[in-house]
Amino acid sequence: MNRYWNAAYPFGLSGAGLCLLGMLVMYFMDVEPVSMNLIIGYVFTPIFVFFAIKSFRDSYNQGELFFSQGMTVGFFVYTLMAVLSAFYVFIFLQVAPQVFETFRQVNLNLMLDNQEILKEQLNEKAYTDTYDSIADMSRWDVAINDFLRKIFPGLFFTIIISIILKRSNQSTQHS
Repeated sequence: MNRYWNAAYPFGLSGAGLCLLGMLVMYFMDVEPVSMNLIIGYVFTPIFVFFAIKSFRDSYNQGELFFSQGMTVGFFVYTLMAVLSAFYVFIFLQVAPQVFETFRQVNLNLMLDNQEILKEQLNEKAYTDTYDSIADMSRWDVAINDFLRKIFPGLFFTIIISIILKRSNQSTQHS
């Protein structure tokens, strides 16, 4: 287990660090940083998962990679990124409460701007429940949302990347 972690943690830490840096850059550019952190995470997660799995295969496993090994390394990477990201989003929203209020207001405005379309697609009660849940969201809710929006895409990307990078010594000898 140690070699999986050793291959994964530098990439998980680097990915989380770059997501944090991107969020801070967006904040200082007066762009809503929490939503941008999600988008940045969608970009960085597959990149860091790919390089961690490739690094494990090439540096820790003599060029061989089974699907389960790729899944383990990828799991460590995207989980570390998700946990650290949720943590710093929560801390950031505590330190800068106006960012939380802006994030909530942007989402409420989006609901209001698309009110008729959403009511048609869903129904009045679903729209009202969703609007109320956004109005009542907490900083903790935003952090959990950030965590989940990194975990599920991370799993998806890890499955694909593990299949692509899978290689056994038998297949490399016959090539």
